[in-house]
Amino acid sequence: MLSVVALAFIAGALGCTRTTELVEAPATAACAAPGPPIQLVDGSQSACAGALAAQIGRYALCACNDLVLAGNFLVGAFGTPSGSGGPPPPPGGPPPPANPWPGSHPVDGLLAHSFFAAVGTDGALRVPGHWDVPGSFISAGTGDVVLGTGGHVLGNAHLAGNVHVSSSYWITGDGYLSGDVSGGLVVGATLHAPADATVATSVQAKSTKREPVSVAPPCGCASGPAFDVGAAVAARRAKNANAFLPFSDDLLDDLETAQSVDWPCGEYYLDTIHTGDAGALELRVHGHVGIFVAGDVRLGNTLSVTLDEGATLDLVVGGSFYATGRVFGSPQTPASTRLWVGSSTVSLPDQIQFGAFVYAPAAVFSAGQGLSLSGSLFVGTLSVGGDVHISYDPALTQAGGVCGAAAPAPVQ
Repeated sequence: MLSVVALAFIAGALGCTRTTELVEAPATAACAAPGPPIQLVDGSQSACAGALAAQIGRYALCACNDLVLAGNFLVGAFGTPSGSGGPPPPPGGPPPPANPWPGSHPVDGLLAHSFFAAVGTDGALRVPGHWDVPGSFISAGTGDVVLGTGGHVLGNAHLAGNVHVSSSYWITGDGYLSGDVSGGLVVGATLHAPADATVATSVQAKSTKREPVSVAPPCGCASGPAFDVGAAVAARRAKNANAFLPFSDDLLDDLETAQSVDWPCGEYYLDTIHTGDAGALELRVHGHVGIFVAGDVRLGNTLSVTLDEGATLDLVVGGSFYATGRVFGSPQTPASTRLWVGSSTVSLPDQIQFGAFVYAPAAVFSAGQGLSLSGSLFVGTLSVGGDVHISYDPALTQAGGVCGAAAPAPVQ
């Protein structure tokens, strides 16, 4: 599991050593596309943004605090409806056999394990609706894990608290459960549980192994953030590529008209990004681009990202992030747009088309009455009034390739 405090070191150790404008400011010529990969800074260490995103992006969702949801939670493959297509089966998983004990075992016909996309929380979980995860699920909090109307985990489940399942719920792989277990839970492989844990007779498993079970926090939030966002932004105040922008660097301070702006490869510094109701903004990205914003990003309209082949955008925000428009990022290529937020607030409207990798470990990430996101999400707290649909983009795990980093192993 990911140790967040080690992330900055990981990228450097994997070969992410190419310099950017932060280290050597351009003198007479603009960056030639695609340019060097963007580097993020934590004190005296540098780390490749792509390598960090690949490590963190092994999770479709990772939350520092309890996951308390109001509706259904479905993770699917990018390019298919959330909760269906690709590696995972349709929502709800395979139906339980009509006769659960037809001579051998009720779970012999379960699908092979899948580790396509993991979900983790350093806290507990309470979800009243469906809960579908096409990979492993890890909950390290001591509070109860309460699952409502059914669903499935296609990998393994590592759960530290007591587990209560109101309806039928399937774990395809192993279940590592350190507390009491009740309800209609079916474990396709081995149920691991301490000797003093109470496992209800309604719980089914192919086999049971009584042994100590411990669950490490998957998101590693107690160790602190992967890098200091404020320091990374401050470093670009003096050393940046703003001189090569084809527009004034204060254009986005208070944008009230629709604009399309081109970004050559390089790292840029802005005080703020503020757009009004009529300020639809298109960022046309040519190569590896980092935009470091000291203050808030407030979007009164859409912010769409159009990327050349192989291009990436890292939007690093020292302040808060607010969007009231209907589009953010690159919903068709979400792994290529990365949003890093250092403050405590990310606020989205209902029904936004959101395509990006998001790292906001200190933030309450709120999204009105529902959230449909393409990409990956790492947040402090997730606050959504309705269903959550995540279309996970596995290209995230390849993002470190631009700086020589191998793809990380999936979460099991």
